[in-house]
Amino acid sequence: MPRTIIISATPEETRMALTEDGKLMEYVVERNSEQHMVGSVFKGKVKNVVRGIQAAFVDIGREQNAFLFLGENSDVTEGQSVLVQVTKDARGTKGPTVVREIALPGRYAVLLPSSDYIGISHKISNKDEKQRLKSLVAAHKPEGLGFVVRTLAEGVPDEPLLADIRQLLATWQVISARAQHGQAPMLLYRELDLSVRIVRDYLTEQVDKIILDDAVVYKRVCELLRDMGSDLPTKLVLHESKDDVFAYYQLNDQIAGISDRKVWLDCGGYLVIDYTEAMTVIDVNSGKFSGNRDLEDTIMQINRQAAAEIARQLRLRDIGGIIVVDFIDMHSEENQKEIIALLNSALADDKMKPKVQDITVLNLVEITRKKARQNLSTVLYNTCPTCQGSGRVQSPETISVEIRRRLRHLMSKRMAAKNVLIQVHPLVAEWLIKHDVKHMEREFSCSILVEPDERLHVEAFAILDNTALDK
Repeated sequence: MPRTIIISATPEETRMALTEDGKLMEYVVERNSEQHMVGSVFKGKVKNVVRGIQAAFVDIGREQNAFLFLGENSDVTEGQSVLVQVTKDARGTKGPTVVREIALPGRYAVLLPSSDYIGISHKISNKDEKQRLKSLVAAHKPEGLGFVVRTLAEGVPDEPLLADIRQLLATWQVISARAQHGQAPMLLYRELDLSVRIVRDYLTEQVDKIILDDAVVYKRVCELLRDMGSDLPTKLVLHESKDDVFAYYQLNDQIAGISDRKVWLDCGGYLVIDYTEAMTVIDVNSGKFSGNRDLEDTIMQINRQAAAEIARQLRLRDIGGIIVVDFIDMHSEENQKEIIALLNSALADDKMKPKVQDITVLNLVEITRKKARQNLSTVLYNTCPTCQGSGRVQSPETISVEIRRRLRHLMSKRMAAKNVLIQVHPLVAEWLIKHDVKHMEREFSCSILVEPDERLHVEAFAILDNTALDK
């Protein structure tokens, strides 16, 4: 299926979309004000070691100390300088996550400075090709360093692969020299910007076109493709129109839908996606689809479409961690196995390497997916100041009940007001006037004026003695 990469670069942010036949499959946004640090290498200083959680906190020169998991490794002490690489960006109050096992990715290989071995991608199945690649790397690999050959190297001539290896070795020499002479904390190596990383990591035989809207980035990508010696039939297009490139290719509606809680399937069923602190929960529903045959066949049609769409949504929203999917109940073990197989197939191209667990008796499927950067929703949205992220506020009826409870308490006192002013949010004011004011006036034997105030929080209200205000 032909794929297109669209990259938009502005002074404020860089955006990338990966489409298949016009359908948005991945969408990445990096703000220039929030530097993406995954892949960057630092010389850090250990600030403190917490043996109880087998971890250390490392000063890498950023606002928050980085978290380094030690495991059983006990050779790290406070004040020690360590070479670390960021594997997860900082998120909220949590600092970045780092590891001591450095990995420098190239186009066709990954350099592992602390490992002396050669690995070949398990997706390369041809034994002769595996042996060719292993022999080639072995003949040019310095002792004490390791390499993993990436899937993209399959079928690539010797010279492009060797050029990639030489570039990685040169980069490591620079990092090593800086680490030897520099004082912690300091940045030793910064990962490439988004546009270059996208071309390096996403360019495959299936990508027939790369569209860019910035002349400088276009030139940089041209140079990158030339340096890589790429012979892929990829067409580079410079979008010179003043129209936004994503609007021009009619992707804005799909991008806007990324935040939707409900995702409709073509059959009429739908997914509901909810985020919690510990996991993401996806519920599969039949919706408007009733099917044409028996119940089990109807269920399978929905679940099949759901499996494909769930894989797409995980990539599109960049959902990481634990994901629990509640499929519509399937009573046949054969059908359950089919859905698991469909999920695994749909997730095969996901670079975050999701792992699908077996289905439970309750038709729940657990998926784990790597977290590297902030979820897209975290980049694009803030917590709602009205509901504080819960997605709910008290109903007007609930607030009305609370107002009545307060009035009951106030009116029980001596010399209670006989003319009351209630200030509320307009939504609550509408409810009170329509449903409750007359009842409250009869119960408390007083006159009640409701005043809408849009400046008030929807759950806030004020009860005032209107007699004094009238004077």
